[in-house]
Amino acid sequence: MVFQDLKRAPRPRLPHEKTNLLHLPAEIHLQILDSGLSVLDILRLRATHSDFTPLCTSTLAEQATRLYIHPSAVSMKRVQKICAHPLLARNVTEVVLLGEVRWKEIDQAWKEYRTMDEERTRKKTIREEWGGGRFRAWPLLYPTGKVQNDKKRSVAAEAEAVVPSFGEAYAPLIKALEQLPKLRKISFADRVQGSGWNQTKRDAISTFARRQSQWPALPDEKVKARKFIRITARADAEVLLGLLTCPALPVLTELVLTAELPFVAGLLQEQSTLGRLAQLTSIELHFDSFWMPGTKWHTFCHALLANAKQLQHLKLVYKPNSYVTSALTDQSCAAVLSTSLTDERPLLWEGLRSFALVNKSDAENGDASRSRPLCLLFDLAAFLARHAGTLETVELGNVVFSTPYELPTDALRSGLRALEKCERLREVEWRVNKFGHHEKCRREKSEAIMFGECVRKLQCGVYYHSDLGWRECVRHVERVAEELDVELDEEGKGWDFGKAVRVWR
Repeated sequence: MVFQDLKRAPRPRLPHEKTNLLHLPAEIHLQILDSGLSVLDILRLRATHSDFTPLCTSTLAEQATRLYIHPSAVSMKRVQKICAHPLLARNVTEVVLLGEVRWKEIDQAWKEYRTMDEERTRKKTIREEWGGGRFRAWPLLYPTGKVQNDKKRSVAAEAEAVVPSFGEAYAPLIKALEQLPKLRKISFADRVQGSGWNQTKRDAISTFARRQSQWPALPDEKVKARKFIRITARADAEVLLGLLTCPALPVLTELVLTAELPFVAGLLQEQSTLGRLAQLTSIELHFDSFWMPGTKWHTFCHALLANAKQLQHLKLVYKPNSYVTSALTDQSCAAVLSTSLTDERPLLWEGLRSFALVNKSDAENGDASRSRPLCLLFDLAAFLARHAGTLETVELGNVVFSTPYELPTDALRSGLRALEKCERLREVEWRVNKFGHHEKCRREKSEAIMFGECVRKLQCGVYYHSDLGWRECVRHVERVAEELDVELDEEGKGWDFGKAVRVWR
């Protein structure tokens, strides 16, 4: 008789597999990727396992619709590789040129560059055309990454009688962008502003621009001796317009400029005869407030808008000026939107559907209630009357308007009456912050009505400049709000006068 202890008998081990993320069905993977993951998170997931590569790549191609381009050789190489990838390039709709404008150094080199009109500074700013490449971030020729070869090519190009045009010098970049079938928008920004391909760090952008601005300046005697100075580098505006008007690329219909670009005078006038600018349907421009209205940037923007005959969406953004602490009137808006210097009528676009004019200071200030509304010298009522038959949405953010014959409060009333006459208006917002004591005023925030000596020093409680005197202008907007029965928002920081307008539903 054979006895066997079955409990102690050896048993074969059964295979034990742990269930992990790879075993989930593809539908669950798609739900995870669509749950709000950032591009960086998807890239990290893509690097964890080769099985995730196809799914993550297709998801990235759908979400990343921007392609960032920096003047560095590394960025250029990546652009060519991304555009050559059929999956990554098929959904790119926007090209963003990255660069930092060294306005502080430019203002030091030419003190009157942004404070005097173009005609008065034309002879004094010839130094901007010297060939050292200072403040011009883009190389003369397309960078290959081989420093010595690039220098030799640039020297050879400079020795030629005619400097190669942008289209000739940057043919590899243009050829790469030709492979983007859905490209329709071009932008300029000083930092990465959202998900997209070929991102460059903010520090790298700043360092690159700083190195360019540190090139030795041309001596004054050489500037006086040479009337025509050869350019050995390209400005951001030249590259932007070169791509915008390039006939080999798809027709670009949207333009966003989030920073003022130097060296633009005369450049647009040379290329404005091309029909490409007339194809623009959406334009967004950013301005630094309280600069002389006849500067080169305003001339550039006016010519750009005047040539955009098919414009449908227009947005103007004004950035705060830390040097201005009193209630002054900005005169640059009329220079951009008027027909000409002699004709003060606003520009006319037969198909304009949306108009936005925003003062960014309320967003950047920690206490929005202390952000004084920006007063612009512009006939808003006349502008709205010229586009009353097409406008559908209007957004005015913390701004008031005045004219030579109207105070801002009167212009506010006439603007609201003009909005009432817009036949297709569906949405309207006109925010005006409640301005009490200035942020530099030592009075307490609770003293919202008691204005004493601070009215004269910091114009506390004053919304705009008037010859009537500071004390006569205190709480004028409050009186208009009471007259129109417009209440403060829930936080008590401002009014939305758009609620006083009856819109068509």
